[in-house]
Amino acid sequence: MTVLLGYLDGEEILQRWDAQVIYLSLMTAWTGAYASLTITSHLKFCTDRFWYVVFIILAGLAIGVNTIWCMHFVGMQALLLDGGMTSGAKGAVTVKFEITFTLISALTAWLICGVALHILCGGKAEDRHKIDRQMVVRLVLAAVLIAVGAVVMNMMGMLSQSGNFDMEYSGLVFFATSLLAAGAAVIVATIFSSPFLPPTTMAKVIAAAVVSASVNCFHYVSITYATYRVNLSKDVIFVPGSQALEINGLYVAIFFSWSNYFLSTVCDHYVSWKIKRYEQELAVKSKVQAGLKLVTELPCPLFLVSAEDFLSMPEKELRSLHEGLRPTGKLLTLDTMDEVMELKKTSRILFFSYEWLSWLKVGPNKVQLLAMKTAADNVAKQLQVPTSQIHIWIDILSIPQRHAGMKAMAVDSLYAFAHCADIMVIVAPDCWHEDTGVKADALSYTERVWTRVEQLAHCSQHGVASMFIQTAETFRQLPDGWMETVCTVLDGNMTCCRNKHPNGCRCDKQTLVIPLLALYYNIYKQNLSEYPSAAAKFIWDLIQKKGKHEMFPPNIQIARDKGITEVHELFGDTINRIEKI
Repeated sequence: MTVLLGYLDGEEILQRWDAQVIYLSLMTAWTGAYASLTITSHLKFCTDRFWYVVFIILAGLAIGVNTIWCMHFVGMQALLLDGGMTSGAKGAVTVKFEITFTLISALTAWLICGVALHILCGGKAEDRHKIDRQMVVRLVLAAVLIAVGAVVMNMMGMLSQSGNFDMEYSGLVFFATSLLAAGAAVIVATIFSSPFLPPTTMAKVIAAAVVSASVNCFHYVSITYATYRVNLSKDVIFVPGSQALEINGLYVAIFFSWSNYFLSTVCDHYVSWKIKRYEQELAVKSKVQAGLKLVTELPCPLFLVSAEDFLSMPEKELRSLHEGLRPTGKLLTLDTMDEVMELKKTSRILFFSYEWLSWLKVGPNKVQLLAMKTAADNVAKQLQVPTSQIHIWIDILSIPQRHAGMKAMAVDSLYAFAHCADIMVIVAPDCWHEDTGVKADALSYTERVWTRVEQLAHCSQHGVASMFIQTAETFRQLPDGWMETVCTVLDGNMTCCRNKHPNGCRCDKQTLVIPLLALYYNIYKQNLSEYPSAAAKFIWDLIQKKGKHEMFPPNIQIARDKGITEVHELFGDTINRIEKI
């Protein structure tokens, strides 16, 4: 038992207040409110239930324990019971805190504030910022809950005080402090409502200061009107089995201030990761949409020449290229996919795929041109239609050669053009490259990246039944296993790679990421459906057989003319992200 010399039993004890501890309680509540506002503002990123619950628990901890309860506990340390009002005795009356009640009051504040925040921020993520009747109802319910919780926690905290004194608390004062708690609760609930959450750091600091001032005002007004009287016959009052402790409020303030920092940091790291993942998903969606646009829309007009005109065309006219043929009226221009579909009602589109065999001369050489004309006749026989019902896509006539912008757009549209074609003929007669002297045939054709892209694009839409190979002697469908060789598009050869990407230019393989992502998206989506097309099923089987990393490699090695090799991201993890999307 504490010995109190000079005090009279039952006399009122003089109350004094330590201004430094009051300031400390204000700062403690301020940091706790700021941490809770920060965590609560992150709820908009919590679209899955697990992380929503975690953030509600942490925000409830920050506002309930680190703000209200901790402020109350530290604020109680500002109260000094020192001096008898009647006897004039001097000497501080020791105030201890009964540990069980103290912990129960903390858990009560945590639970009530967590539930209140859930009421304020519950519902669908996209609806949390709406100001409507439901939001007002939520705000009122949360304010009532916070007010009741603050009063209950405050009374429990005061009852947890132990020492040689009795505490008296009038009903009128209790009613007045309850009204004060209601006002503070309305302020807190409004600030923490999703539509009114402060958006910036400075706004959060100011809002946290308002919350701190509100809860401190409630606390100090309520405790100021309590009366303490000396009780010489008892030392402590506590729950059986518990004990009273004398704890330094400064240590409590320091501990919970650091916990506020920890909670905010953990949540900030999560949100940063979430935002980064969200941005990555947006980037993937953007790439897929751009790739799908290449198929559903024509980035560049589709230029075709009728098979009749092509068969009767002298080589000199062919060598005049797109620009030379344009004034003759022999080029059919289709500006939209609707126009393409309209043409396909009465005509077939034949796509010639071949490799250039000269660094200076564009287009097919004489042997290839002869094979193309033979192929056009063979296709007409195969389809049993006149050549007047066939239109041909051939690069030097269908791609503008002089306008750099139009040429680049047309090259980027190769995937779409091959996708639109009804028939693809691979022109691969035996001949030799004019500059290197290397033999060119069906094997060398399969090693080119651009020809692989054309084949894969066409096959993904039409399958292999509409794909043929024309040599100098034969016209036949693709042999078995052909697509297994060419489906790993990026294993092929490109001119830019042979030249080692001079002057830091990027590899043309990097330009193929978007259309190939769109291809994978379309194939994957079809195979998730109940009835995928035969072409989609065929390509999906190829992907499973070859492996996703083989057909869509995460990285690419780019050799430079300076003798160094750089590693660049190609598909990265976008294939996995597409599957999640």
